[in-house]
Amino acid sequence: MNEGSASVPPEVRGAQLGQAHEKLTVPFSKCAFDHIETRAVWEKAWRKAKRRIRIWHSLYVLSWVAYVVYFPNAASKVEEQRAAGLIVVASFIYLAIFYLHRDRKACLKRIRRVLEEYPWQFVPEAHRLLGVRDGVGVPVQVRYREGEEQSGVMSARDPLRRYRWPEGLEHGAWYAGEQWQPGGIGARGFAVLTVPGGGELMELSRRAGAR
Repeated sequence: MNEGSASVPPEVRGAQLGQAHEKLTVPFSKCAFDHIETRAVWEKAWRKAKRRIRIWHSLYVLSWVAYVVYFPNAASKVEEQRAAGLIVVASFIYLAIFYLHRDRKACLKRIRRVLEEYPWQFVPEAHRLLGVRDGVGVPVQVRYREGEEQSGVMSARDPLRRYRWPEGLEHGAWYAGEQWQPGGIGARGFAVLTVPGGGELMELSRRAGAR
């Protein structure tokens, strides 16, 4: 880091970063999914989710092949019981991973529905709430316009890494979806956040798990 950047206070650097983000023009399209970069990011995440479950499918099949081959040749009852126990554990692990995969796919489908319905808009801040517990994702509040109060508490999650939080969102973000104000978050609904210019897509849920 050069001396000039080191002498700039953090809050000033954040403001400068927000201004730079705002200069990245929000895509002028009827819906966010028409933006080529946004569509490419979603498709990449979808392929990655499918690739992960295929790997686990293969490993689970191989574990059953190994079990079928090994079990008849087990040298003792103890080894048979050990092999049976291992295949039961492998089955539980596989079921848990399969459930997580279904959850990731459902999240990506919801994100796509929002992107197909709403255009991108710039919001000056998406603030992560530290010290707040959230079982769904990362607890956040969004400031839709400069000078306005922040939204009610919502949950943000990356479909592939639930608790990941891009720090750049603190200084400005692209937002697609309804705008939710404090006191108006009782009903279920979803929106999408991303770093200006394109990046990983974060699902926002107004029915947060924060407490």
